[in-house]
Amino acid sequence: MTHEKVFYDVRGFIEMQAAQLNQLKPEVFKITEMGSDKNEITTRNIDWTKELELFAQADINKPSYRQSYTTSRQDSNTYIYISKEGDRLAVRQLTIRVDETDQPVSMEAKVKTENKLYASEKNIMLKCEKVQNQFRITSYRISGFQKLVMMDEKPFLVQSKIKY
Repeated sequence: MTHEKVFYDVRGFIEMQAAQLNQLKPEVFKITEMGSDKNEITTRNIDWTKELELFAQADINKPSYRQSYTTSRQDSNTYIYISKEGDRLAVRQLTIRVDETDQPVSMEAKVKTENKLYASEKNIMLKCEKVQNQFRITSYRISGFQKLVMMDEKPFLVQSKIKY
């Protein structure tokens, strides 16, 4: 059963990008930081479906969310969705900037999870450019923290640049 997309189809865009990236296997320069550990790698060996899953999870096109977000347009190329539900929904804010053909140029989301045992906040961002006449993800960044009860907050960062 399909339902009408009320908001920008983030999941559809990410799934299409992941399929293309899995096929193309571009070179990726990736920096990961967790607490004080830092790692840098250059690789072509990435499962893009898993790598971009957090972005797919930022999709707010669920029938139960239809009335849960306010939509505003800063200009004709910017969609801003803000949760009306406050702390109840994980995706607190989603901003998508598109070009004149409605292709995403950038996507940013703030995702928070909190309960009595655990808290996390993730700020995710990706940028797209026209590469070989198609819009493709060229970089992405995930930053935030995780915190378990009675433990210190653990900050993390993932930054990647994709070379086609």
